Amino acid sequence: MQDPDTTDPASPTRPLLLRLAASEGVRLIVALLIAGGLIVAGINRLGGPVALRDMMGPFAPFVLVPIHAVVAVSPFPSEVLAVGFTAMYGFWLGAALGWVGWFCGAFLQYFVARRTARDFDFEHARSRLPRWLAQFPVEHPAFLICARWLPWGPHLVNTAAGVYGVPLVRHGWCAAISIIPHTLVVAAIGAGLFGF
Repeated sequence: MQDPDTTDPASPTRPLLLRLAASEGVRLIVALLIAGGLIVAGINRLGGPVALRDMMGPFAPFVLVPIHAVVAVSPFPSEVLAVGFTAMYGFWLGAALGWVGWFCGAFLQYFVARRTARDFDFEHARSRLPRWLAQFPVEHPAFLICARWLPWGPHLVNTAAGVYGVPLVRHGWCAAISIIPHTLVVAAIGAGLFGF
């Protein structure tokens, strides 16, 4: 009979590489990183977001917004797509599409982080973190809103919210508010570049 602790994919007694390979959350992260890179390369090969819109016609937003959400989760700059929205649809509609893409990306990254935390039994591991980190007020709206404005802040906030189990509604309304300033700035840059 096998030791049950060694058959559990999240078991701390298993080698780290085996635990990573067994984690559905880690596989999702790798898939999103690869998808983000392929999407950015594909859009560039086609001639940019405007060329993609011309190919898809009125259905372009239904394809471009989910693409924007996936790229927003990856380390690739999703601002390029948001600027493209302004070029294609003008300031207000472009800003709205950019906001929806980033909002969907916030939920996507939250769910992937939450799944990965379950795979590695973060609740149990949290007791071994330094006290200040284990008790960090991740669920506080000031963190959920303001930390998003830092470089790499959206990735930090979405991941921390998922890992620490911040209630979904709180994560959602904080993300909705905190994305607005960035969306307007990026849309304004796009409007300045394209003369809107």
